Amino acid sequence: MTEVDRWTSPDVPEPARLAAAKGSVPLPPHALVTVVARLLADPSPRVREAAQGAWTELPAKVIGAALESRELSGEVLERLAGRGDLPRPLVLRLLQHPGLTPAAASRFASSPDPEIAAQLARNHRLLLQAPGLAREVLRNPSLPAEERSRLESLAAEQWNEEPEQEPSGAGGSEETEAELPPALPPVLVDDQAAPPAAEPERENLYRMVRSLTVAQKIRLAMLGSKAARRLLVRDTNKAVVRAVVQSPKIREDEVLAIAQDRTVAEEVIRLILQRRDWVKNYSIRAALCQNPKTPLPKALRLLETLQERDLRQIAKSRNVPSAISAGATRVLARRRKL
Repeated sequence: MTEVDRWTSPDVPEPARLAAAKGSVPLPPHALVTVVARLLADPSPRVREAAQGAWTELPAKVIGAALESRELSGEVLERLAGRGDLPRPLVLRLLQHPGLTPAAASRFASSPDPEIAAQLARNHRLLLQAPGLAREVLRNPSLPAEERSRLESLAAEQWNEEPEQEPSGAGGSEETEAELPPALPPVLVDDQAAPPAAEPERENLYRMVRSLTVAQKIRLAMLGSKAARRLLVRDTNKAVVRAVVQSPKIREDEVLAIAQDRTVAEEVIRLILQRRDWVKNYSIRAALCQNPKTPLPKALRLLETLQERDLRQIAKSRNVPSAISAGATRVLARRRKL
């Protein structure tokens, strides 16, 4: 039985469920929010009433901490999205959650806040899954022009190709939105492809990827292999690059390699910085500090989190911007005075 089930299962005595519904049991934020959300539909009227009171009074600090967890389910995110009093910073954080569902996102598709509309428009993973949601976002007059242009380009590519993938009378798969171009070699779609068999194909990967449309590249970035993402992260189209970073298949070792790449586009570094779970990784933080594409104010703040060993190395390094080496020296000096 999970931590949440221990307090929400119908087999749990009502007094225990009632205590949990009031938010008075010791649970981490994501579990507490999930427990209260589940108990909103409890069979007992007393428990439901207590859960409703606790739900409306959940502190913003608790909700914010819960949104940091990947364990928060789509169902709970939808309930949070349904709250009309959710503070703007929490809305933006909710829209960045990897478990965001179309139902939760649709609550904000018509938001008059340009930043909220833009945040939604950047979630290409979700919008490729739900074209109807993409159309809603495009109809929003508050959507910034730059994001509108990117989304219109993506939508035109995606929707114009759909009829060609399923000709009339053909018995093809219904999952055409996630379908990858059939001519791609295994190394582009399968991380387990055997290296000897894939090696001859690798020579042509660059040419093959260049021949794809923007929509095909985005699908490949989301669903393809590590080799595909390594190529696509250098694409000149920002929508493609964003899809690489938003891919559910990307791993932290790939993110670290990107953060260490001094030739990667600044847009990629900015996208990495937006992911709190990645920035919590010490190696990624250290790499970002030394990457010249990292915005200087961000890099200087990250220096404060590094160990003295790494700070000393950065302070002496000739391969980092002078402002960063000087910043590392200042942090070291300040720590010695403490």
